[in-house]
Amino acid sequence: MAKFDVKVIGQASRQPFRVAASATRGYVGEPMIVVPTYTAGVSSVNTIVVLTDDLPVIGTDQFVGIAAKDMEVTSPTDATIVAHRTVVDVPYANTTRMEAKVTTASTADTESEAIGLLFDIYVFDLISSTYTWKPGTDAGGFTARWYDVVGSKLQCVADARVLTRVDITA
Repeated sequence: MAKFDVKVIGQASRQPFRVAASATRGYVGEPMIVVPTYTAGVSSVNTIVVLTDDLPVIGTDQFVGIAAKDMEVTSPTDATIVAHRTVVDVPYANTTRMEAKVTTASTADTESEAIGLLFDIYVFDLISSTYTWKPGTDAGGFTARWYDVVGSKLQCVADARVLTRVDITA
């Protein structure tokens, strides 16, 4: 994957999180999630991971934010991740904008096209090792709020429901 795919615009809370040894390597500017289940209030995991394709979805995935630094490796020549603490820019729900290119550039390369995408629902698409915005179902975790036609980019905000616990069954 590549650095700086997603840019945080506006206020966010830079928070520390744990990364497990041998996790998929993440870079600054990539989206992070946590994938726990709960038993009697105890989480099954306490580490974050790099988001995969077509996520996050409300009620299924818990979006953490955008990596603010590269994950640590054992050495410059070895890509094995070591257990460590990293920092993530955690967006404020429906406020902090995250900017990335759209999956299909031709859908947002004119003002009239981009305006038509505002308030549509999106998820992250991981295509050719690059994170982009992809139209999602009604349960997608992000809403488009602004655009950059020159770069074929959208600025989206996270829905509050994708930033919270996902498996409440009580």
